[in-house]
Amino acid sequence: MAREQKQSEERSREKLIVLYDGECNLCLASVKRLKELQSSATIRFIAVQALEETYETVPGLDHVSTEQLLTKIHVVEMNGTLHAGAAGIVRILRTTRGLRWLAWLYRVPGLRIAADGLYRIIAARRYEWFGKADQSCHEGACSLPRKD
Repeated sequence: MAREQKQSEERSREKLIVLYDGECNLCLASVKRLKELQSSATIRFIAVQALEETYETVPGLDHVSTEQLLTKIHVVEMNGTLHAGAAGIVRILRTTRGLRWLAWLYRVPGLRIAADGLYRIIAARRYEWFGKADQSCHEGACSLPRKD
């Protein structure tokens, strides 16, 4: 009985797909951290580089190119709604226990513009500042380089 209830709860949970750059050290470290957080949603993380290998259809990507997906994180709801960049991070935070309050800050006048701008700056320089992982790292096998 308890097992059936748990399976029922799993099925009723909100489902999100997070698409990220699997060659970006910052992205890999961020995904690793996000996986450790407790979320009220079922979140599946897929490296953009692995999308072709995935047999699952991701809703809402008909009009989005691979190049566009690589520019920033994309969070996809099962109804096809896309949240990209800082809005994607906020979408994940809305499901994360203990961090939901941070998502509300995105609604404060001026903070959305600041968060989006900061995200764009970091995303544009992520390889320069954090390095680029090789292709084998998109499965989460790599981490940020140590600072000696």
